Amino acid sequence: MRSPIIVPDDDLNRLEKRFGPGVRRMGPWNSDGIFGYSCVPIIAVERAAEALENPDLAVALSRLKHTTEQAKPFIELLETFGPALIERIVAVYGECSIELMTGTRLAPKPPDQEARKVSVVSGAA
Repeated sequence: MRSPIIVPDDDLNRLEKRFGPGVRRMGPWNSDGIFGYSCVPIIAVERAAEALENPDLAVALSRLKHTTEQAKPFIELLETFGPALIERIVAVYGECSIELMTGTRLAPKPPDQEARKVSVVSGAA
């Protein structure tokens, strides 16, 4: 499982002032009592980028994935692609948080099927 993008609290506060409280729902919040940070799963960013189908975003994401220090390029990515990307990351993280945390894929939901009709024949006693 790939390491998440660590966004320090100071950066998160700046992003929140610019884009609103949704930035705090892109991943789990962590703190060691002194240093607070959000861990944004890279897979949530990848899936959000795929959903937005923006070629410029795909190129920027490729650069992000190949850097060792991801926080600054990730913040630049959010500042460039703004609320649409943030909303998609939040949605993907919300839909897949168990999968993202455990590194396992959940089984897809079965398609809606019409309930079987059961006839009950009452017999005379």
